[in-house]
Parts: sequence; structure tokens; C-alpha cells
Amino acid sequence: MLVRSIATCVLVCVSSLAHAENATEPAATGHSPPAELSASAGAPSTQHFVGDDPVAVRDALVKLRLMAESPSLSDRVRSLAHVPVSGAPHDMDLAKAGLDRELTFVIPVSYGILYRSNAHRLTVDVDLAGDDVPGLIQLQKTVTGPRGRHLVVAPEAKAKGYVQHIDLIELKIGEKHETSVKGHVVLSQALFAETTGDFAIVLKCSITPPYLTEEREHSDPSIDEPTDITTRTSTLHATVHAIWLVSPQRDIVLSKKLHLSK
Repeated sequence: MLVRSIATCVLVCVSSLAHAENATEPAATGHSPPAELSASAGAPSTQHFVGDDPVAVRDALVKLRLMAESPSLSDRVRSLAHVPVSGAPHDMDLAKAGLDRELTFVIPVSYGILYRSNAHRLTVDVDLAGDDVPGLIQLQKTVTGPRGRHLVVAPEAKAKGYVQHIDLIELKIGEKHETSVKGHVVLSQALFAETTGDFAIVLKCSITPPYLTEEREHSDPSIDEPTDITTRTSTLHATVHAIWLVSPQRDIVLSKKLHLSK
């Protein structure tokens, strides 16, 4: 297995206020701009954004799954009496881990934001999928350990300590594999300048069955990739209730009307 790019690949474009769009655009987009967000979009609100930690959510679900898969006293009695016991684990009690609520995941984005200053229109077109698992939203990727490319030959890689552990936490929303966030916001130049190019996507969601699935892969050092690599991929299953565009450093909600698309 080749280690793929660590960065989440998303569309690139945040235009500078200093380079406004040419005033010769069609009249349909050259209407008189509002002073702030349009009435239809609602006035900008402030809110401190502290998202749920994907690692903490994953680890809590792992503990719940272990508890659910542990045989109960009645199951043990049935087993001793040679009565068939269902192989399916008990339903996980999300309340025990404080996960029976709406979760918030905050994903910083530096690409996929286009602002047209003459129309006071901000367009969002951001793909939240990573290179590692297409079709899923990448919440977090952590790589520990050195890479051996150009530094060691494959037979000596593991002995010389070129061992990597890759931890991926992905979010699966339904069966459509939608990972792109899209939408439009009417935004004044003053408010856009206040964001200083700092944007994040906020996903408001609830964990749904099967809650968590995991895979582990191992690849031995090879000529092309002289690194011993173990990859853990944890997928959280969820339903999304709302998608926001925010400016985290300024605590500004710019839009609550974004949507998912392929």
C-alpha cells in the first residue's frame, strides 16, 4: 500500500478584496450591494466554536462496542444450557458515553472559497474528502513515525526504525458518498475583510447505526515505499442536520444554509 497525500484535497480560491471583479459583469450580478448579509441570509451571528474531538468520539464508541459485545449473565446461562444465543451484539447505549446528542465537527478549510467583491457574493465549493478514503469526509488524519523513502532500502527499513502508524477518522453520511459542501452567501466587503481568510465548515450531526466501523491494513516495506506502514481507518456513521460556514477566529457564523453534494 502506498502512503497517499496527507493533506485533504479541496478546491482552491479565496479572492482578495484588493482585486475586485471587473465592473463589466452582467447586470444581473451587478445589483446594488447590501451593507451586510442579505435579509434572506440573515444577519451574521457570533458563537464560540468548540467542536467534538473525533478521537474522543471514536474511542467512546469502541468502549461501548466492547461492552455491547460482552455476553450478559443470561447469555452465559443459555450457553451453559446449550441454548442458541444470537450472535448480534446488544444495541449500544449512546447515553452512557454522552453521545445521544447532536455532535459538532469543525473542519478548517483554506480552499474552495471564492468572493466576488463587486457582487458581494461568497461562493463555497469545498470537497471534504481526503486522498486516503474517497467518498468519505475526513475528520482527522494523524501520522506517527518516520518515512523511509530515499533514506533506506526496503529490507533494512523496519530494523532501522522506518515504521509508520496512520490513524484516519472518517465520517460517512448515508449511502450517497456526498463529500462536497456547496452554497452561496451575500456578504459585505467589510464583513469579508473581518474574516481575514479564516474559514471552517461546521457539521451538525447525530451518530446512527452501525455507529462505528473499523479497518486495519499493514504493508511491508517495498522498493517504492521502504516503510513499514500500519493504517487504522475508523468510520463514524452519521446523519447531518445542518452545515454552517463560520469564521472560527472571529466567532462569526456566515451561513447556516450550506448543503452536501457529490
